[in-house]
Amino acid sequence: MFKASWRTSVTLTLAVITVVCVASAAVVVSRTPDRQLPATLQLSRASATYGPSSVSIVEGDSAAVIGRRLLISEAIGSHTRFELLALLLGWEGSLEPGSYSFEAGLTTYEILWRIHFGEISPLRVVIPEGLRVEQVTERLVQAGVIEYADFVVALEADAESSTVGPLAAQRPAGASLEGYLFPSAYSFPLGATAEDALHLMLLRLGDSLNPLLQEQIDASGRTLHEILTIASIIEREVVEDSERSLVSAVIWNRLDAGMPLQMDSTVQYAVGNHGEWWKRELTAADLATESAFNTYLVSGLPPTPIASPGLASIEAAANPARVPYLFFVARGDGTHEFAVTYEEHQANVERYRGGAE
Repeated sequence: MFKASWRTSVTLTLAVITVVCVASAAVVVSRTPDRQLPATLQLSRASATYGPSSVSIVEGDSAAVIGRRLLISEAIGSHTRFELLALLLGWEGSLEPGSYSFEAGLTTYEILWRIHFGEISPLRVVIPEGLRVEQVTERLVQAGVIEYADFVVALEADAESSTVGPLAAQRPAGASLEGYLFPSAYSFPLGATAEDALHLMLLRLGDSLNPLLQEQIDASGRTLHEILTIASIIEREVVEDSERSLVSAVIWNRLDAGMPLQMDSTVQYAVGNHGEWWKRELTAADLATESAFNTYLVSGLPPTPIASPGLASIEAAANPARVPYLFFVARGDGTHEFAVTYEEHQANVERYRGGAE
């Protein structure tokens, strides 16, 4: 009797340890592109899988409630297994609310992992600051969110539409949506259309401009479109955050003085092509390119932004530093030397580039 009891105890203990180990392994399980399942955990894929499905979770939902909801939506095959796994991992009180989309073939462990970390969709895309619209499109295509041609059509259609949202609707007539696709991390729902993706990015811009920044833009005396255009130039010209307001001041000062901006980034935009959207070394022929975006030849701001500016650049565009600078030249280390007079600027060019400009 003692031996039987001992064997039963050992069997139960091993079973619990096995469950805990497999459950703990689930922490690293995900189908998102930047997380791959280690080969040592391939055994967990032998579990029954379900989907695709969608589930909404609200604040305060317990693991038991969520498990039953997942079962009803056919995302999982056992709500008890889901609840037990959440308990064993200590996640039963930290399941993030949201509207989740699950592709077919996920295990219970993968679904729990997603809910714990708030990954509402496997279609996660990070759009960094400073990309032109073609590059944004390429990233969305690479992530499997949309088809390239569909997004191009959506961009063209929305450029002519009055239903693009309150901020984009303020654009000058005929202006593209360049600069309005806000750089951020996005989770797109499964089955999202090109229009869905575009509208989400346009809405994110509005959500990101806080009331104080809106007031600063309104008080600047320039339109939102002009501020975004200035911000896009700042985004492409600046590496160090501390210089954003200084470059903004140069742009504002030149505009106020009626001087051409003479920003290389705008020429890069004008001559950019697939495979080399931002040409590093501009030639004399590039600087002579006839384009409304060539600020060496055309005074004033370009007709649209040249890239998607981030929040820091938008803030700098609306709040230029109170300095008299009219020139700057790259030092070669990611920073710039600023000058008030042309003579000072030429001396800086000689110092950092070894020749006149």
